[in-house]
Amino acid sequence: MLSNVNFSPGIYVLFTVIVIIVTVAVTLYLGYRVIQERRHYREEAFTLIDGLLTKSEIYTSITSYLSKAPKDTLFALYLIDLDKFSDVVNAFGQKQSEKILEKITQRIIPLLPKRTQIARVEKDQFLIFFRGEHTRSEYLNMAKDIQKAIYSPLPIFHNTTIQVSSSIGISFYPAHGETWKQLQKSLDIALYIAKREGGNKIILYSDEMSATEGENLQYYHQIKEAIENKEFVLYYQPIINVKDKTIFGAEALLRWNHPEHGTLAPQHFINILEQSGDINWVGIWGLEELIKTHLTLTKRFPEYDIKLSFNLSPKQLTNERLAVDFEKVLKRYKMSAKNFVLEIIEFAVFERYSVIHNNIKQLKELGFQIAIDGLGLDYNTLTKLEYLPIDIIKLDRSFLQSDNESLMRDKFAQMLVDFADATNRLVVAEGVENQEMLKLVSDHKIGIVQGYYFSKPIPELDFLTYITKEEWLEKMNIEEVPNQKEEISGNQTSEGEDNSENKLKM
Repeated sequence: MLSNVNFSPGIYVLFTVIVIIVTVAVTLYLGYRVIQERRHYREEAFTLIDGLLTKSEIYTSITSYLSKAPKDTLFALYLIDLDKFSDVVNAFGQKQSEKILEKITQRIIPLLPKRTQIARVEKDQFLIFFRGEHTRSEYLNMAKDIQKAIYSPLPIFHNTTIQVSSSIGISFYPAHGETWKQLQKSLDIALYIAKREGGNKIILYSDEMSATEGENLQYYHQIKEAIENKEFVLYYQPIINVKDKTIFGAEALLRWNHPEHGTLAPQHFINILEQSGDINWVGIWGLEELIKTHLTLTKRFPEYDIKLSFNLSPKQLTNERLAVDFEKVLKRYKMSAKNFVLEIIEFAVFERYSVIHNNIKQLKELGFQIAIDGLGLDYNTLTKLEYLPIDIIKLDRSFLQSDNESLMRDKFAQMLVDFADATNRLVVAEGVENQEMLKLVSDHKIGIVQGYYFSKPIPELDFLTYITKEEWLEKMNIEEVPNQKEEISGNQTSEGEDNSENKLKM
């Protein structure tokens, strides 16, 4: 028997090593399988709607069909994206949104010819694979029917209904690609252009598109990943009270920590955010980040009443749920809106769109302070400010660069400061880049400034260090600035970069 067999110590050591190696190998393999299963589940979990294939299933089906298809085969692919569906998720929640998606698919499926396959390939995107051959006009008509069906009012609960528009990109085999990879790229470009043009469009791919939309399309897809990977961050540009020689606040500026291209300013991606509808996500996320930063500032620097500001673009201001979404964020964090300033980038939008005017009114009622950003030497605009619900007037950097119009500049500055004092508004000079500019705004009794002279936009940790060391005092070697009314706090000015591109738009 084995019990009577004597093994040498070396055999025992070898046997033990083998057992350990096998155990480790089995554990690693099982762990790998678990990770792969979880990853696969996350990828496919949102596709589990009756009648739909998963992403991997339809990709495999298309690839297999291409490998066996005769040379004279013709077929089409649709890529459908639901416009601004993130707004639906924010309004009704994830669970209700899934029910809405299921109702939408139930409308699409009956419209599809036999042998057609459909899959949900992203949270709000569907891919349709037409195996049968149809004419181009038939494909376009089917796309219109699908779009119309999606847009029909959807009952949610009680008497509540919603309407969801869609964008559709179309590509044909073999005209727009002979491999699945080529066809997929054609679809992506066509859909991107449909979204860029405002959504609710049907775009058929053409070869001319590929040459002009390559970089934008690349960012379009990477932005989706950037949101998931938390690659967007806020930089802060300090705002200084020159009279009191204190920190007045900071303006939040959006940056993208791109894994390949480094830190990107908004001019590289802000238009794509607006076209895709993700700009509304930026607004909610940005406000949450500002609230977290404000809580840190309050704890670290209780002696300062630091206000944080950020921009709202006209695109965001046309979102009728803007005030409701912001109110939800404030309630979630039990935060007062008075700690934040909303900058309106384009003054002219006040007059053109009632929805924007209503949004600003509602935001003001919530307690946010409102700033008009980039006011130039415009007397007509000044006369209209009295009737607008604003607290802060930001003087455009062009004011500091109008050397040939110094007489008009001086007269306008005096009128502006007098107007602000009389109406309890605050004037901020933005774009102060050197001591000469600082002296100029100080001579005009403007005591709140922002610009590269004091600091460029910096990450949050650097901003905390900036306050701790009171670094602005190093630049405060001008004569004391005359007093300006300061009942309003939380104002901001622009950075030394392009004012329209490098601010946080929310």
